[in-house]
Amino acid sequence: MNETQMFGDFRTARLPRTAIEANTITYFRTAGGTRPDLRLVQLGYHRIIVKDFNRSDVLFRMIVGPILIRRELGALRVLDGVPGIPRLVGEVDRYALAMEHIPGRSLDRVEPGTLQPRFYERLREVIDAMHARGIAHCDLRSRGNVVLGDDGEPYIVDFAACVFRGRGLNPFIRWVFEQFVLADRHAVLLIKQRLSPELLTDEDRRQLAQELPYERPARFIGENVRKLTRKLLVRRGC
Repeated sequence: MNETQMFGDFRTARLPRTAIEANTITYFRTAGGTRPDLRLVQLGYHRIIVKDFNRSDVLFRMIVGPILIRRELGALRVLDGVPGIPRLVGEVDRYALAMEHIPGRSLDRVEPGTLQPRFYERLREVIDAMHARGIAHCDLRSRGNVVLGDDGEPYIVDFAACVFRGRGLNPFIRWVFEQFVLADRHAVLLIKQRLSPELLTDEDRRQLAQELPYERPARFIGENVRKLTRKLLVRRGC
């Protein structure tokens, strides 16, 4: 597969599962319950990441997996070309997609005191560009979804839980989207508080002291939806 085939028409590219299976180098994470496989795959001169629900628990794979894949495909298509967002390579099948591999470490593997002020400035720029395209991530509180690239730049991954701004002028939909925008921005301060407390400004501390209006109910709903999903769709022991 040449570069044009892989990175050219990303909107229609479809990668054969046989090629993915045959060229998997390693697994960053293995599937189980609601978790997908996260494969590192070598295709020609390119390394790509394949997110794959094919080996997740059967009910979750069949019912929820395709929904999450479609949502992430849609988000990565909208965000194509935004610096700090891995580029979509293509769809494998209804259970898997492939994206650009970003060499680096997720922030849950970064030691406190490692990050410089510029990292947070660049992270905020990536988030603002993402919001300008009409996508709110909604899960940046999880530090595993932000990567410190080997180039020192921030990258945002995992858009399965994202929210789209949508079209039209419905004021309620726009208001809901703006609440998720605020949550994404607040998440940057939470990351800074955890990993770089010495970089917090007085304004950062003021904002951290003010809980977002709908943070508690949103967290309550999210946690209980995840619990219900696992209870209904995942076999015991997964």
